[in-house]
Amino acid sequence: MKVRILTILVMLTVLASSIAACTTKGGYLVQVMKLAPENTYMITCMDVQKIMGDREFDFIYDYMMDELSYTGIDIEVSDISAFATVETGSDYVYMVIGDFDLEDVRNALIELDVGFIESEYRGIEIWTDDYETSVAFIDNIIIAGYTDEVEACIRRHKNQASSMYDNEDMKAVADKLPAAAVHSVLGSDVLYDIEVLSGSVCLRNSTSGDEVLDMSGWLKFDSEASAEDAMTEDLEDDLGWEFNATITDVSMSGQFIEFTGDMEIPED
Repeated sequence: MKVRILTILVMLTVLASSIAACTTKGGYLVQVMKLAPENTYMITCMDVQKIMGDREFDFIYDYMMDELSYTGIDIEVSDISAFATVETGSDYVYMVIGDFDLEDVRNALIELDVGFIESEYRGIEIWTDDYETSVAFIDNIIIAGYTDEVEACIRRHKNQASSMYDNEDMKAVADKLPAAAVHSVLGSDVLYDIEVLSGSVCLRNSTSGDEVLDMSGWLKFDSEASAEDAMTEDLEDDLGWEFNATITDVSMSGQFIEFTGDMEIPED
């Protein structure tokens, strides 16, 4: 089913690349979190404009393209503002952010010839195919995924269900992140060796050509005492293993731990 969803999103992204325009920078992660389920365990949100044209982000760009190009279609995404993957307990939801000509998008869905039918769910236009995959248009975001998951995003948009951003633990670590090319917010079950309520991490490239990306992030613990207990001499090594990076600084502030480091750029 994941391939099915990606095939649809590939078609929409090909279309969107020619008609999308930039939105306000810096708010993409929050936009996505406000539509994601409250119990989402990981979001990765990529600012496409910051990634493109920087060779040291090529591996991130390739990852994004892999998520979009299961059909082997050559995708041009230079005009897409942002792309996000939302990992829930059952599957993925994909979000593409930009300004879209909806009539062109509708025509693209029809041309896929997989039985897409237009309908409305709680006042939002939604298209569903014969495989229970749906595509919905919420403001400037195209959402693709299982029908149940897409409808859940619509309910959150209508304030009829709680979102990931309503989760105080997730919101707390997300709001601490600086502007960056890539943002991730993690639930309590993502890290293996560190017991946290939530975590966040971002990637920037402040010095081009040094073959590393700048990483920074936050961890939230259930109490200041728990954070203090985590501040062991092995913490930098544990964080380095968790995030595949060299951690250069760790500091504590109440029930939060902030960390910074360098991520080596993977070789081709």
